[in-house]
Amino acid sequence: MGKNNYKAQLNYYDSKWGWKSEGTASQGQWDGTGVRTGVLYFPGLAALKGKIINSVKLTATTGQTGYGTATTKTVYIYNSASQGGIKTSLNAGHRTGNALGSCKAPMWDNTKTFDVAFMAASIAAGYDTYCIYNGSSYTDYLKWTAVTLEVDWQEPATQPSLSAATVEMGKSVTINTPAVNSAYKHTLRYSFGGASGTIATGIASSVSWTPPVSLANQIPSATAGSGTIYCDTYSGSTLLGTKSVSITLTVPGSVVPSAGTLSAALAEDTSGTGLYVKGMGKAKLTLSGASGAYGSSITSYTITGGGWSATNGALTTGTLASAGNITFTATVTDSRGRKASTTRTISVIDYTKPGVAVCNVYRCDADGNRKKAGTYFAVEINASYSAITGNILNLTARYKKQSESSYGTAADVTNNGKTVLGGGNIGASTTYDVLVTVADKYNSLLIQRTLSTKSVLQSFKRSAGAAIGKVAELANWLDVAWNTRIRGNLQVDGTISSADQYRIKWQTIPDGADLNDDTYKVPGHYRSTWGQNKILNAPHGLRYGAFELVVTGISDDTYCTQTVKDHASNRSWVRTQTTWQTPWTWTGWQENMHHLGATDHTLSLNEATKSDTETGIFLKRGRSAGTKYSYLYEASDDRAQLSLRQQTPSGKAAVTLRCTYDGSEGVLHSDISNMNIGASWGYLNAGYFKSLYAPSLGWKTLWSGKLTSGSITITGAKKYAAILVSGHPGSEAYRTHICLPTGGIDGQMVTNMVYMYFVTAYSGDDCTITLKSNPSNGNIDYVWGIVQWKG
Repeated sequence: MGKNNYKAQLNYYDSKWGWKSEGTASQGQWDGTGVRTGVLYFPGLAALKGKIINSVKLTATTGQTGYGTATTKTVYIYNSASQGGIKTSLNAGHRTGNALGSCKAPMWDNTKTFDVAFMAASIAAGYDTYCIYNGSSYTDYLKWTAVTLEVDWQEPATQPSLSAATVEMGKSVTINTPAVNSAYKHTLRYSFGGASGTIATGIASSVSWTPPVSLANQIPSATAGSGTIYCDTYSGSTLLGTKSVSITLTVPGSVVPSAGTLSAALAEDTSGTGLYVKGMGKAKLTLSGASGAYGSSITSYTITGGGWSATNGALTTGTLASAGNITFTATVTDSRGRKASTTRTISVIDYTKPGVAVCNVYRCDADGNRKKAGTYFAVEINASYSAITGNILNLTARYKKQSESSYGTAADVTNNGKTVLGGGNIGASTTYDVLVTVADKYNSLLIQRTLSTKSVLQSFKRSAGAAIGKVAELANWLDVAWNTRIRGNLQVDGTISSADQYRIKWQTIPDGADLNDDTYKVPGHYRSTWGQNKILNAPHGLRYGAFELVVTGISDDTYCTQTVKDHASNRSWVRTQTTWQTPWTWTGWQENMHHLGATDHTLSLNEATKSDTETGIFLKRGRSAGTKYSYLYEASDDRAQLSLRQQTPSGKAAVTLRCTYDGSEGVLHSDISNMNIGASWGYLNAGYFKSLYAPSLGWKTLWSGKLTSGSITITGAKKYAAILVSGHPGSEAYRTHICLPTGGIDGQMVTNMVYMYFVTAYSGDDCTITLKSNPSNGNIDYVWGIVQWKG
């Protein structure tokens, strides 16, 4: 930091006389001689490179000025193309770049000081040699005999830099302080959010700093934030300046909220055990102690488990319906979006209602031996229950005559054993109802059995099923040979099948038809019967059997096509939608040609029936003479040709036919073999027709005249394959022809460097030609239509 004076060494260059060494610096013209450029070299000024330049003052003594009435002269100051002294080898190339600035110099022998702040940047960049120059005229001629610079400067502050722009809190970063003077020292400070502090003092070139994780408190709702590191540069105890660098600090992934504690308690205990029991209680989960980390706050809670969930700090389940361990998870999310979880597992004791594997009730004697006419009855039972705390199993049996309304006193029954009851009072000719009760602390099961009289008729065979009215012979079946009446409800959980399920009921049985023909048991196919085609609104030829229906064109907004195919005969029909809007209308059903025979057939034509206006032949196809299911035609000159493409259900051609005509006979050719025109259901017939259009390629004049501007309309132009526009692009140019396909194509006639531009526009069949540009006075004089089909 200081204020220095620098005295210039002076010289000048004259464009006529070359370099002079007079110790002066001159600019401009003198007495009509060459133009002069002055050079100023300031020894020692380059030492200020890199310094902060506060101000620059230039003091000059004027030795001589040019003629004119102006009392001051304008001096322009430039950087010299060569630095470091007076260089005679520069010749005329001593100036470089644009003028840095200018000052007004006084006339004759005067000394004046100028503020030349515009030189500060060059001085800080290390320039020590400058030029003065004004080449306008001799009136701005000026000679300086002495020049000094006074520069007020200071040392620059150090710009700090970082080894990484983004640093995770808790990890180190290196702060570099590359001072311009090794004697400088630095104090490093930081600012992050509302926090600030000193990192280090007395730093020469670098220091390692670990941002504390506690800085995360400054960004409670974010995982990263921007801060600033300041570098104070000192020369001794003098502060030279402060510069800074930005730093991004991120919150470590380990900084997550605390999920707290998830506790569980029994709710709505209907078992009375104080335990989690399946079907007899609920669980209440409560989260406590959750908290954020380093300034964050908890923004949401979830508790899930066992199919239940809650979005707050408490969850009460529904009735615990499953036994085993159920793990509940509580998750908290903080304002940074960070999550933490804790779990709690409860054990649910299994409980099932009392059940019975075996419950047999039968007549017996006093010792429990089976007797069809016994006056005692035995109960053999194998029951189960859940042996949870405080639960017990009670088995009892009561009985009554079937004719009585209430049961007698209950008697205990032994589980997994035989209990003889009745005391010999069970009449052999009376039917009794026996009610067995299986009960635990929470639920009970009633099992009703009947003690039939000794006259009950049954037939059972172990693992062979049962039968009534016949011998049991089907495993796992009840086989009833008698007519059966069911007076109550009948519930069938399986399926019911019938032998008639797939039979086709013909109104009239066709010859050779099988009522149980498996041909028509085709999954996914329609079935139809003779004379009844309402299912598909099908063509008449679709008789009976199984049919598949293919529909295309619905999803892509095109016209819909339906194809139906007979599964048995492989015959197919097609029809096409004729309007898109609802309701749809359709063409008639057309049967696709198939089953063709020989390759060539001659069709005799009666020449006598051919009139002068009938210029073609036609082919007609149908089931009988005069039935026009489909017909195809082609004009016939000496040897006309017909291409007939028959469609298959997939929409592709299967057969190509050609018809040639010579004289009085037409010959039908097939490109494939196996053509049978004489099939009973289809044939080909031939005859004459009146041709509406006979093929004749030609052209026709549509318009003639002289169009030099404006437009003309050509009537019926679009009926032609193309139009031919003829004209002269310019008065001296040759005729030009342009052939345009109909439909709105523009054109430009160009020849001999002249042109004429026009556009076409169609409205229906009419074409309007409009001249857009005709700079060479050209004209359109003909329009022809080409590829005309003449009638």
